[in-house]
Amino acid sequence: MIDKEKVGELYLKGHSITYIATELKCNPGAVRVCIHRNFKNFRKSRLANKIRDKEIDRITRFEDKQYMSDSVFIKKNRSIYETNLDGDLVLNTKVAPIVSYDTPITLKNKDSVVAVDARIRKSKYRNDNLLFSGSIT
Repeated sequence: MIDKEKVGELYLKGHSITYIATELKCNPGAVRVCIHRNFKNFRKSRLANKIRDKEIDRITRFEDKQYMSDSVFIKKNRSIYETNLDGDLVLNTKVAPIVSYDTPITLKNKDSVVAVDARIRKSKYRNDNLLFSGSIT
């Protein structure tokens, strides 16, 4: 036996017949008949709820995509950062003593002499065995 109140509650929230059937562990045909017999007159309010929920999902997805990376944030807010000797951008606490938790503290300079040298050493560029092998293949 199907619980009509539960079917009505899920139907008015905008759920599909198959979803309601899986939630109540019953046949989708039985749910369809129950809705047809008992909840025909709630079709407009169900569609309104369904459209409202879709609109909420669309807006939250849009807001999730509004992410700003650390480098873009620092480029937009250059006044609160200072450059140290390596070329790294560091938060200046004299200018901005209190900042939010998601404010980037430092941004490493990818083109500093130290960083470029470390990348060259890591890539094993100019390995003696490769350059001075004596034979050309």
